[in-house]
Amino acid sequence: MAMADRRAGITLALCFAAALTEGIDLQSMGVAAPMVAPEFGLDSKTLGAILSASPVGLLCGAILGGKLADVWGRKITLVLSMAIFGAFTLATAMVKGTEALLVVRFLTGLGLGGAMPNLLALTSEAVSGQGKVSRVVLTFAGMPVGGVIVSYVSQYAAAVQDWRIIFYVGGLAPLLLAPVMLLVLPESQRFKEEKARVAAGLAKANVNSVRVLLGDGRALASICLWVCCLLLNLISYLLLNWLPILNKSKGFGPEDTATLQVVYNIAGFVGSVAMGYLMDFKPGKLVLGGAFAGLAASLVLLAVTGPNVGLAAVILAVSSTCLYGCLYIIYGLIPSYYPVLVRGVGGGASFAAGRIGAIIGPMLAGLILGSGRAAADVLQALLPVTAVAGVSAIVLLLWARPAKEEPAKEELAEAKALA
Repeated sequence: MAMADRRAGITLALCFAAALTEGIDLQSMGVAAPMVAPEFGLDSKTLGAILSASPVGLLCGAILGGKLADVWGRKITLVLSMAIFGAFTLATAMVKGTEALLVVRFLTGLGLGGAMPNLLALTSEAVSGQGKVSRVVLTFAGMPVGGVIVSYVSQYAAAVQDWRIIFYVGGLAPLLLAPVMLLVLPESQRFKEEKARVAAGLAKANVNSVRVLLGDGRALASICLWVCCLLLNLISYLLLNWLPILNKSKGFGPEDTATLQVVYNIAGFVGSVAMGYLMDFKPGKLVLGGAFAGLAASLVLLAVTGPNVGLAAVILAVSSTCLYGCLYIIYGLIPSYYPVLVRGVGGGASFAAGRIGAIIGPMLAGLILGSGRAAADVLQALLPVTAVAGVSAIVLLLWARPAKEEPAKEELAEAKALA
């Protein structure tokens, strides 16, 4: 038991660190955008396309990374993905033209997308029973912690007038962590046990992705998960990429804008972790329903308030808590709807749906602002998006059917003996 607890602790710690490095890169282009746009001569629509390049790569990477997670294993796919997004984050600091910037941001996203379903599978399979959702939430809450780091880095980069520093930090972090994970991170024990069952003829590997996602009574769960991931990521990426610009348009100076970004990320970490633990002990539909209501209310308030830093900080804290609480809880629920050997495909498809939202979000804000509309119009456009996501989450909890229970210990022991 002590060995299992030690393996779980190592897995959770390293996956949290990996999520932190992802959080740095996910927000790097957003915080760098006010400095990058003038240097490259980018208008709102072109900047929106560049901000969407990484999510396009994330979409492709999530599908590929999820599939490879069930074939190669979670560990090696995660390490490879981190090396890819680290290398191309560094390359972002070295490009000279708009076309090259688009390419490297796409390739960065490819690595990021491949990492996410593997983080989810490793974390969920490292723990079992009560507390599984909160552990997954805690792991993915490393992303807003990375956002806090990149916010401070961006303040320094602005002071020295060199946005490239942001991408030096964002690129080196995963490149330094990847070899540590290769040496120390254990492969998922559940994944190895299920592979042993297949080798022993006690189970079959399902290679049909459509059946994995829509067959065996999983259609409702998959569709609800996709809708939730798509719409919540639409909101998340719109705010991550455009929040500094939206705050600037409301009259906040560079220092206040950076402070609000830090508040937003700290609240995302603390609030989402608190909601994750609450989810383990309270009825899920009440927790998620309350969070979606809080998100809608905070978006309305954010749209109508003026340049009051204190008030904006409180509203952003509520918004971030509710948004990331909802998003990471949905991530935590994904593994319960798919068997172990197809969990990578299931998670990859949900993350891919999220990437579609991540692509749409920044482009939507760019189109609204590019048409001459105000920042408040961008925020109000997110209200129906929030409502549909909330309904989908409640339907998921009330009517979707979780995957079958894990195989008995005796069967696992027999499989390991035969393999």
